[in-house]
Amino acid sequence: MKLVKKSIALLTLGLALTIPSSFAQSVDISDITSSMDEFAEVLAPALPLNSAIGLNWSNAYIGQLLGIPPHFGVGTVTGFTTIKAETFGTLLGQLGYPEFDLGVIPIPVAAVEARIGGFLLPFDLGLKVGLIPDSVGESLSDLAGGLDVDYLLVGADLRYALLKGNILLPTVSLGVGFNYMKGGLSASIGDDQDFSYAGYNITATAPKVGLDWESQSFDVKAQISKGLLIFTPYLGVGASYSTSSAGYYVTSDLGGDYDEFKAALEAANLPIDITENGFESTKTIENVFSARVFGGVSLNILVLRLDFSGLYNVLDGSYGASIGARIQL
Repeated sequence: MKLVKKSIALLTLGLALTIPSSFAQSVDISDITSSMDEFAEVLAPALPLNSAIGLNWSNAYIGQLLGIPPHFGVGTVTGFTTIKAETFGTLLGQLGYPEFDLGVIPIPVAAVEARIGGFLLPFDLGLKVGLIPDSVGESLSDLAGGLDVDYLLVGADLRYALLKGNILLPTVSLGVGFNYMKGGLSASIGDDQDFSYAGYNITATAPKVGLDWESQSFDVKAQISKGLLIFTPYLGVGASYSTSSAGYYVTSDLGGDYDEFKAALEAANLPIDITENGFESTKTIENVFSARVFGGVSLNILVLRLDFSGLYNVLDGSYGASIGARIQL
C-alpha cells in the first residue's frame, strides 16, 4: 500500500502543474467549451488504455481453482498512462494559465486485483477495484498545493486457455472483459473570476474549478506467456470498444449580468448548464475503438509475483507502465 500511495503522489505532481492559479479576465465561455470539446476528442481514445491497467498478469492462464494446489491470487497494481497535452494546454491557456509544452500528461492508476482459476473448463476470472482513499486524497491535496484528485476504477475479465502450456510450449489465452473508470482534478481559486458571452459578463466569487472524465469499455485480449526459471515473460494484444466523456465545471455564486448571460447561452443553444451556483459542460464521445499491445515480465519467488508491464495504444500513440505485486498459487 505504501508503494501505491507513493506512486500516486509522484504521478499527481505532474498533474498538479497543469492546474491554473487564476483565470484570464473576461474569458469567453464559448471558447472554453470549444477547447473542452477538442480535449474530449483527444481523451476518448486514451481512457480505455488507462482502464486496461490491472489484471494483465504474467501468466496467460493461472490454472484450475479445484486443482492441487488450488489456483488463485490477490495483489495490487499501480502505474500510469498518458494523454497528449496540447489541447489541455490550450484549454488552460484560455483559463488564464500560461500555456506549456509538456508533450504528455500522466493519468495515475492504482488498484487491488484478484484472480481465481475456473473449474471443469480451462478458464480463469479476474476482478479489480481502484480508488483513492480519503487519507491518501488528503495527502495528495497537501502535496499538490490544494489539488483534489478523484479516481475510481472497476473491471472484470474472463480468460480461456487455448493452450495450457508445458515444459516446451507456451500458454496462450483469449479473454473478454469490461472496464469502468472515472477521474477528475479540481482546485479552489481564491480570486473572483470574470466570464463573458455575447456582450454580457458574470463574476464567479472564489470559484472551485475542475475537469472530469469517464469511460466505459468492452475489451478483448489475447496473451502468450512462458515460464523460464524464476521469470515469466509475456506479450499480448487487446482492443476496446468504448464510450467516453470529459467536461469542466465552475462552482460558485454567480453575479453580474446573470439573467442576460443565461438567456444568451440558451438562445445560442450552447451545451452549457448554468445556474446561479455555477456552470458546466460535458462532451460524450461514443463508439470509440482503440487497440493496444502490452507485455512485460514477472519475477517469481515462491508464491510472490512481481510484475513489470508496459502498454502502448497503436492508434493514438498513448502509452503506460505499471508495477504489480501479488500472492499467487
